Amino acid sequence: MEKHRKLFIFVVASLLTLPACEQHPSSNKTDGIKDALDARPNEEMRDLGEDVGKAAKDIGRDLKDAVQEK
Repeated sequence: MEKHRKLFIFVVASLLTLPACEQHPSSNKTDGIKDALDARPNEEMRDLGEDVGKAAKDIGRDLKDAVQEK
């Protein structure tokens, strides 16, 4: 009975992780190439969004460092 329980847990865990492995590399490659060439639609807005995201991460790191120093 214990053997069946372990097998059941393994099968369930495997089935739950398989959808997480699905990848769509072709869409990311195309967007990456267009990003490098500045040829994406609405490039200025996308770049602005990326910059805002990076700035938010930097602020978060700085705030974390400041809190840890005190």
